[in-house]
Amino acid sequence: MDTDWTADALFSPSKARAVQARAKDWAVVDSWLSKRYGSRMPNFERNEDTLQALLTLANLNESADEQRYQVERIERTALQALSRPRGVINDEIVHAMEIELLNETHFETLAEVIVSLDCPTSDPLQVGKRVIDLTSDQFELKQQLQRTEGQLDALRKEQARIEDLLQELKSDAFQPPADVSETTVEWTKSAKQLKAKIAEYEERLSASRPDSAAGGIQMVQQRLDDVSRLRSQLANLEMDLRAFQDLPTDPRAARRTLEEARGELRALTNKRDKLFESMAET
Repeated sequence: MDTDWTADALFSPSKARAVQARAKDWAVVDSWLSKRYGSRMPNFERNEDTLQALLTLANLNESADEQRYQVERIERTALQALSRPRGVINDEIVHAMEIELLNETHFETLAEVIVSLDCPTSDPLQVGKRVIDLTSDQFELKQQLQRTEGQLDALRKEQARIEDLLQELKSDAFQPPADVSETTVEWTKSAKQLKAKIAEYEERLSASRPDSAAGGIQMVQQRLDDVSRLRSQLANLEMDLRAFQDLPTDPRAARRTLEEARGELRALTNKRDKLFESMAET
C-alpha cells in the first residue's frame, strides 16, 4: 500500500486523507482474509470495486458472527435457566422486566427500528435477518446502478458519435455538385468514345502490316502504349462514374435521396432515445 502515497497525496491534505482511509480499509480486509483464509489479496486484484465488495462481505460476515454469538449466548442462558428451580427463574424474569420497564427508551428505539425495517415481529433474530437482507439488497442495487451508469455512458458516446456523423453529412463535402447531371452525362459520353477508339485502334493494329521488322516493332509498341494510355483513362472515368452511380441524374432527386438518408438517421436516433428512456424507467 506504500505505492499509494504519491507526491500529490503528500502535498494535498484531501488526497492524503483519501489514501489513508483506503489504506485503512485494505488493512481491515487483509486482516479479515488472513483470519478467515490465511492469505492476502493479490496486488493485481486490488482496485476500488474489489475493496468495496470485500468490505461489504466482511461487514456482513461480522454481523452474522455477532448474531450467531448472540444466539449461542441466549441458548446457553436458556439452558442454564432451565436447570434452575422455577422460583428462582420467576424472580429473575420479574427483576429483568422491572429493570427494562424503568428505561422506556429501549422500547421506543426497538419500535422505531421495527417500523423502519417493516418487520412483522419484534424477534431479534427476525430483525437481524431483515437488516442483513436490506444490506444485501443495497449492494445489489449499487451493482445495478453501476451497470446502468455504464450503459448510460455508452449510449451518450453513441449519441455523440451519431450527432457528429449527422453534422458531417450536412457539410458541403457531402452535398452533390450543382452540375452533377451535366458532368455525369459528359463522362458517360467520354467513356463511350474511348471504348470506340480502343476498339478502332485494336482493329487497326491487327490489320496493319509493317514494311520492315524494326519499323513494325516500333509501330506495334507505339500502338500498345496508346492502347494502355486509353485503357487507363477509361478506368479513371469509370471509377469517377461509380461515385455517382447510385444518385439520380436529376439534382432535385439527388437532394431528395440525401434527405431520405437523413430521415433514416433521425428515426434511428429517436429509437435509441426511446430505448434509453425505457431503460431509465425500469
